[in-house]
Amino acid sequence: MLFKEDEVARAEAKAVRENAGWYRWTHDLVVVSGEDAEKFLDWMLVNKVAGTPVGRGKYTTMLNEKGLIIDDLMAFNRGEVWWLSTLYGPHAVRWFDAHSAGFDVAYEDVTQAWDMYAVQGPNSAKVMDALLDVAVDDLKRFQIVDAHVGDAAVVVEDSAAVAEAIAAAAGTVDAPRLTTLEVYVRSLPMEKGLALRQDYFGLTPYEANLGWSVHLDKDFFGKEALVAAHEAGEKRAFVGLEIERESYEDIAQKEIIYKRGVPVGYTPAFIYGYTVDKNIGFGVVDARKCPIGTRVTIGCNDSPAIIVEPKWC
Repeated sequence: MLFKEDEVARAEAKAVRENAGWYRWTHDLVVVSGEDAEKFLDWMLVNKVAGTPVGRGKYTTMLNEKGLIIDDLMAFNRGEVWWLSTLYGPHAVRWFDAHSAGFDVAYEDVTQAWDMYAVQGPNSAKVMDALLDVAVDDLKRFQIVDAHVGDAAVVVEDSAAVAEAIAAAAGTVDAPRLTTLEVYVRSLPMEKGLALRQDYFGLTPYEANLGWSVHLDKDFFGKEALVAAHEAGEKRAFVGLEIERESYEDIAQKEIIYKRGVPVGYTPAFIYGYTVDKNIGFGVVDARKCPIGTRVTIGCNDSPAIIVEPKWC
C-alpha cells in the first residue's frame, strides 16, 4: 500500500524514472538441462524457445490443460543449460515432474544459491559500465552476458561484495538503493503495464493481452484448449483502472468491480503511481460489458473508477 504523500517512496520512484536506482530482489531460478531440454521447454511453454541463440531469452507463459496461465517466466539459453526466471520455482518443478515423462531432461530449483540485483532507469547503463569489466551499451533486450565485478564473476558472486560495488558505481550518478518494496515490485512496473503472474493467473494469454507470445505453429501443453477458447471469443479482459477522485482507499486484491451495482469483475492489484500521480490498478472484467472508458465502482466503499488501457507511461 502506498500513499500520495509518501515522500520516500516518491523520491525512489522519481530516481528510477529520471536517473537510476538499484535494489536486491531475487527471482526464483530453475535450471533445465539434458538432451531434450530445448524440446521439453518448447512443449511446456507457449512461446517458441527452440532456436533461441545462446545468451538470449524469451518471455513466455505456461498453461494448464484448460489453456489457462499458471506461470509467466523468462527462459534464457545459457548454452549447455537453460535458466528459467520465475517467481514460483517450486511450482514449476512440480509441474515439470507431472509432464516430463518421455523426455531426457533434468531440472532443479537453485534459487537459494543465487542473489539478483536490478539497476533501472535512464542512467542504468552508466552505472553498469562503471561496475562491470564489459560495456553493456550494446546489450539487447532479453540478452544475458557473463561479466566480472572486480575479481568476482557475476555468476558466482559474493553477494555482499557485489552490493558494495553496485553502491559505489551507482554513486557516480547519485542513484539510490531502493528500500520501498512496493515501489520497485508494484508501482514502477504497473505504470509500465507490467503485471505479475498472480495478476494473470487463470486467464488465457489472449485475455491477458499476451497473444503476441503464443506460437500456434508449434505444439505446446494446453494448446488445444487455448485454441478452442480463443475461437469462441474472449469472455474476460485484462484492463487498467484509475480511481477518479483523491482517495486513500486501500483497494485490495480481489475487490469486486461493479457496473451500475452489478458485479463485472475483480481487481488483481492496486497501487499509487508516483509518475502519473494516480491510484492505478489492474482489473479482470467481463469483456462484453466493460470496454475502455466504462465507469465502474470498486469494493464495498463504491470507489469510483474508470477502465483504461493497462499501461500508463
